[in-house]
Amino acid sequence: MNLIKRKVLLTILYSAFCFNASATDSVSNKAKGEAPLVHQIFTQLPKTFSLKGNALPFENYRAWLAHAQSNNQDVAFVDRWQKGVNPNAFNTLIQQTSAQWIEYESDGLKISGVMVAPTNAGNKKLPVIIYNRGGNNKHNVGRITVVDRLLPLAAQGYIVLASNYRGSRFSEGEDEFGGKDVNDVVALIDIAKQLPHADSSKIALYGVSRGGMMTWQALRQLKASNDIKTAIVVAGPTDLHYAINRRSDMKALLYKMVPDIENNQENALNTRSAVKWADELNTKVPLLLIHGDADVRVDVAHTKMAAEALTKNKHPHKVVIYKNGDHGLSFYQKEMKAEISSWLSSHM
Repeated sequence: MNLIKRKVLLTILYSAFCFNASATDSVSNKAKGEAPLVHQIFTQLPKTFSLKGNALPFENYRAWLAHAQSNNQDVAFVDRWQKGVNPNAFNTLIQQTSAQWIEYESDGLKISGVMVAPTNAGNKKLPVIIYNRGGNNKHNVGRITVVDRLLPLAAQGYIVLASNYRGSRFSEGEDEFGGKDVNDVVALIDIAKQLPHADSSKIALYGVSRGGMMTWQALRQLKASNDIKTAIVVAGPTDLHYAINRRSDMKALLYKMVPDIENNQENALNTRSAVKWADELNTKVPLLLIHGDADVRVDVAHTKMAAEALTKNKHPHKVVIYKNGDHGLSFYQKEMKAEISSWLSSHM
């Protein structure tokens, strides 16, 4: 097997391992170092919403490491996994939170995702965050993302819901990159309002990269409602015209995923470009925009253009730009998470 094929195979296996929602992972078994399956906060759920298994059935980091080693003999694979998991943070967070793979209905389709919540909330109503992931097609919210992005929020007292959108590996339908898949985000908002332990008056949207675009579009759909308290967009595209002129691969992606774009490019791009309709958004929803100024995937100009449009429409917002920050803000994780936590605590 040549080097390129080997790397592709490792990537596929890694993605599957990080998401793995198999039945064997869903069974609580202390002898295997697994955590309890269902916490009380996951009871009395809406009929269109079901649990599909424990997303993190490991009592501690060493139990997860043993699982990784037993399922994958490739040392490079396990080494890559280790780089994405902080042992001390995981051991603390796994005691404070519970995460479940979920399935829910959107436009008659079965959509997969994850729900995360604190385990020590008692009977208190909790604010909700709808996390909108980046990526497209078969990409999923995997275990690494759950641990790195979602568990810390749950530990702070939030219920977190995240969709894998239609067309992803464990969801039905086709990914339209900001088309009907936006309904999968809006459907989670409706579900959040029905959760018995959720405070339906405190719902936030939090989108990263493509998920930022989805966040803007969901805000547009909900412009006449008061369902959303605040929103956060990290490195999200806001002008698809600018994006395809800057990146030929982005144009190829859109022409592959967006229905009928060949015959209706202008409308297809405008629908996915928040700068074209920022004046339609509900100005009662304050926005936090975060970006790195060295982002080569989604240029920081997207956030600057959005901020200019928001200012023009007197829409409350804050912009945080990290010097030399890349698309994933790799070297600003601590600062970014602190900024998001502070924003949520003051706006929820």
